Amino acid sequence: MNRFLAFCALAFSATLASAQPALPITTQQAVAALQAAAAEQPDDAKLFAALQGGAPVGWLNGGCSVGFLGRLNSEPTALPGVHWGATRGGVTSFRVGIRQLDALADLPCDLIEIAPLAAPHLDRSIGATRTDSVHAGIALPQSYHGENVLIGVVDWGFDYTHPMFYDTTLTFSRVRGVWDQWRQAGPPPADYGYGTAAEDPAAIAALQADTANVYSYATHGTHVAGIAGGSGAGIGLRGMAPAAEFLFATFLVDVAAALDAFVWMQDIAEADGKRLVINMSWGLPQIGSRDGNSLINQFIDGLSNDGVVFAGSAGNNGDYNFHIDHTYGGDTLRSRVQFYPTSANANMWGQDLTLWGEPGEPFEAGFSLLSSMNAILDEGPWLATADGPFGWDTTFVSGNDTVVYQAAVEAAHPVNGRPYIRLRIATPPANRGIAMKVTAPSGRVHAWNTTYLSNEVGNWGQDFYGTLPGWTGGDAAYGIGDPASTESVITVAAYRSEYFSPGGTELGGEVAYFTTHGPTLDERHKPDLAAPGVSVLSSISSFTDNGFALSQTAPFNGVDYPFARFSGTSMSSPTVAGIAALMLEADPTLTPAEVKAVLKATARQDDETGWLPVEGDPVWGVGKVNAYAAVMEVLGLSGMAAGDAGTRADVWPNPAGQQLVVQCPEAAGRWRLVDFTGRVVAEGAFAGGERLTVPVGAYARGSYVWEWQVAGRREVTHLAFI
Repeated sequence: MNRFLAFCALAFSATLASAQPALPITTQQAVAALQAAAAEQPDDAKLFAALQGGAPVGWLNGGCSVGFLGRLNSEPTALPGVHWGATRGGVTSFRVGIRQLDALADLPCDLIEIAPLAAPHLDRSIGATRTDSVHAGIALPQSYHGENVLIGVVDWGFDYTHPMFYDTTLTFSRVRGVWDQWRQAGPPPADYGYGTAAEDPAAIAALQADTANVYSYATHGTHVAGIAGGSGAGIGLRGMAPAAEFLFATFLVDVAAALDAFVWMQDIAEADGKRLVINMSWGLPQIGSRDGNSLINQFIDGLSNDGVVFAGSAGNNGDYNFHIDHTYGGDTLRSRVQFYPTSANANMWGQDLTLWGEPGEPFEAGFSLLSSMNAILDEGPWLATADGPFGWDTTFVSGNDTVVYQAAVEAAHPVNGRPYIRLRIATPPANRGIAMKVTAPSGRVHAWNTTYLSNEVGNWGQDFYGTLPGWTGGDAAYGIGDPASTESVITVAAYRSEYFSPGGTELGGEVAYFTTHGPTLDERHKPDLAAPGVSVLSSISSFTDNGFALSQTAPFNGVDYPFARFSGTSMSSPTVAGIAALMLEADPTLTPAEVKAVLKATARQDDETGWLPVEGDPVWGVGKVNAYAAVMEVLGLSGMAAGDAGTRADVWPNPAGQQLVVQCPEAAGRWRLVDFTGRVVAEGAFAGGERLTVPVGAYARGSYVWEWQVAGRREVTHLAFI
């Protein structure tokens, strides 16, 4: 087989010898191997299954495709079998059908690399957030790993036995307490009458994992917790705070149960005399006021006043045009409602249309029955907020068509005084559609379209369509719901971690396409900041029956514990929760408001974020979380990292491997890398705001000082470990 692949590689190389683009030999070999595999297996599905995990293959347009990176020399052109992706700085991603790989020779690129298989993304997250420098204690009084801090995770799908939740030597478990609200065998917590709780290590070990719930034997909580504080499981996949202890609560998918869990965690933290950070990687898109005034908002704000730090995911609806807002003057708005397909989820019921107006400005809303060609066949009743409060659970019959719907109407909602309508409409009959209609004499009305499941746990948006002239399409704005809209919560957006290709090209760093956009309904700036949340590798419950693509395993106590990559703001939120634990270890007296303020003040901006206003951006917040700068600020050492105004720089990854990247100060000058004997090992000039990539793989391992000179003044920015 190796001789055959070698022959294929030489043959492919010869084909491209006189043509552009250039392919590194490693890419030529990989392409040849893939072509050989495709020749041997005519079934794309079987081919895809065989190659998964060993090659950058994906399922696209009904076939197996291969991922590549290219450096463009002209605009991308449409070619059979080629699917162009994102482009930044002249570098593009694209996929090619595995049976059309010869098309590589015709692409408008001067360099093509096969897409590198993803390395463990917790490692990337640690570098992207500068947490590696905190763990190493660079220019700090000590290293910080979250000791004497409790991280509470309120979620579903916990494997209490996973080695990620042991200490770094895999000697003892760091799971301080568990409460499975679904397991009714007992005993429940002392102050609550439901579920099963355990705080003794032996009792926790005997339980092993939480029980099945609405998500069956899930794994989401195990993945989230590994990001926040995983110890590495003996294979190096550390989370943000690998010395913190855990509190796990598997809650009943309702707000009351979540609030119980919060207080249960707070009681344990106070009894232990430790600070508590709670992570919430979930949302309530159909519940709550979206303006920070709902009961859960108020509850969380109260706990924050007591010293509990909350981190929450912004949501994953950034790729849906599920929102509409309009200021009325007696006109009527119409928009077709997209329904999630019933074939995609056994619990599919219909769509939830949630509408909020302005206090003192009544409005009316309803729906129209449409044909498959968007012709209005019949008009459903108007619901008027002025007639509220009232509720309906009824049907609308038009000829042979029946539409089931539920309505809840408030003239002035008790939590905020706003007029409100929630209209839940079941999936319409075949070849029929639904349009939302809204009218008001004056005032502004917002509407959202989210999927509603029969088990009441749907949390994703669907589009509004302006399908006819004069109708209105949706947008992705004002997507922040509860509990993320809570003022005291650190609300976290998601982006892809930066990393290097084998050829040395820095990739990633772009905002996640799915991250939910702000602001809140009352125009507050949310999200607060962003953290890595795309294809993050973390722990998977060994008890789960949920589907996942296995990335690797860690052997422990005779079990191969699984790891997989997930994407979502569910992954970015625990990143910030773990960083908050590092800050609280550095200064246990910080208030939650101070933790949030420091994180926002030290967030970084780069080419991907662009310039962000001080108050924040509706997608990025104030920028990318920077653990190192945050801990330096907490310790009063930020001048060591930042220098004077106009001379701020940033160095990563730290410790470095083959390359060191430096974001230079805004003013031009010169830089030097100096070892601890005072010898200058590298130096050069930089333009203001330039990003440098410095090869360091040939230097001896050890500690170095990065210096720069601006206007004749010498500044020391960082210690750099190589």
